[in-house]
Amino acid sequence: MSLKITWIALSLLIPVLLLSGASAATPTTVTGPFTTTATNTGVRTVDGNLIVTQTLSITTAGDFAGTLLGSDTVILLSSGTGTFFGSGTFTGTVLGKSGTVTASFTGTFKGFPTLPVLQGHTVFYNGTGGLSNLEAQGTIQGVLNVGGTYTIQVLFT
Repeated sequence: MSLKITWIALSLLIPVLLLSGASAATPTTVTGPFTTTATNTGVRTVDGNLIVTQTLSITTAGDFAGTLLGSDTVILLSSGTGTFFGSGTFTGTVLGKSGTVTASFTGTFKGFPTLPVLQGHTVFYNGTGGLSNLEAQGTIQGVLNVGGTYTIQVLFT
């Protein structure tokens, strides 16, 4: 009897699972350029490593167009490599929808002091207005405190 109940339950559950998978939205990939303006707000040395705090204004173009105002921390090792992490509020349009959304980002760089090439990851959350149901994450690459390009997976839920 227990086996029969299990089969009945599975036969009822399988169509539900198939329907929910079929209706899942597919993220859209957006790409574009960004430029960065950074202002140092603090510089200190800890164990031979340079730690810089900054305020940022990052301007993006393309399908993810607007301005992010925020701050970050850059940790420069004596080897010329380092890490950065920060957050801010993006105001603009994403695939034609306007609003604000919080962004967090982190990454690494190498090549300091000439052109510190960066690679990083960014996540967007807590949107308002037309971006209230935005789920987005992606990668950034470029030159630290100068600019580069982004590739972001965007989903409106």
